[in-house]
Amino acid sequence: MRSMHHNLLGAVTVAAAVAIAAPPAHADLPTVQLGFHNGYCSTTELNVPADTPFNVDIDTSFQFTDQSEFRIPSLKIRKILPSAYFNPHARVVVGAQPPGSIPFELMTPTVSGSAGTGCWGTIHVW
Repeated sequence: MRSMHHNLLGAVTVAAAVAIAAPPAHADLPTVQLGFHNGYCSTTELNVPADTPFNVDIDTSFQFTDQSEFRIPSLKIRKILPSAYFNPHARVVVGAQPPGSIPFELMTPTVSGSAGTGCWGTIHVW
């Protein structure tokens, strides 16, 4: 009987130690998708929850220059985008924002050979 109590006490002690030492589970950040192909945007309106950091994933699989940029001027965010020749994806992490609208820009130089020169859009934080 005594050894059963010791075994039970040992199991509870180990379980408590694991629970205390385990890092907290983090939920994945909300992610919005944006395509930038041949100088044109797949969308110009994005929606994200307020007071939560979020990712903007940008697909550049048909963007054949490495001189394109994603910008959020009000947050001082600027990301040079990769061309389709390399890894044609970029991710921008944006910190938690209050409700409102955040303008963004996707730009490419006119000498890049792209049909379009970019776009302007809005991230709606609700």
